[in-house]
Amino acid sequence: MKSYVTDTHSLLWAFTRPAKLGEKARKAFEDIASGKAILLVPVIVLAELIFTVENKPVRADLGEIIRQLEGSSNIRIVPLNYPTVLRLRELAAIPEMHDRMIAAEAIQQESALITFDKTIMDSGLVEVVW
Repeated sequence: MKSYVTDTHSLLWAFTRPAKLGEKARKAFEDIASGKAILLVPVIVLAELIFTVENKPVRADLGEIIRQLEGSSNIRIVPLNYPTVLRLRELAAIPEMHDRMIAAEAIQQESALITFDKTIMDSGLVEVVW
C-alpha cells in the first residue's frame, strides 16, 4: 500500500483548507481518507502543529485534529528515532532543522513527502507530492 509522510502545513491544510493543497497532495489525502494509502505523521509535525495553532491566527480545532489522527487505522504517528536522526547528515541541502527531520523521515520510511516547501522540492533528495 502506498504511504505518505506529511509536513505540518500540508496536514493543517488537509484539515482546514484543502483547497490550498496542490492537486496531487489533495489526491493523496483523499486516498488516505478512503483507506487506499497510509499517512505517516512525524512527531515533529505534531509539535509544529501545536505551536502553529497556538501562536498564529490559524483557525483549527487542535483537539479534533489529534482525535482524528489517533482514531484512523491508516494514520500512524511516527516517533523520531536514532536511524532517522543519523540521516540528517545526508540532507545538508535542507538547512531548516525541522524540514530536514521531516524529509529524513520520508526517506527512512521509503515514502513520498506531501509538501509545498520549495527548498525540499529543489533539493531532489526526497520524492515530493504536491
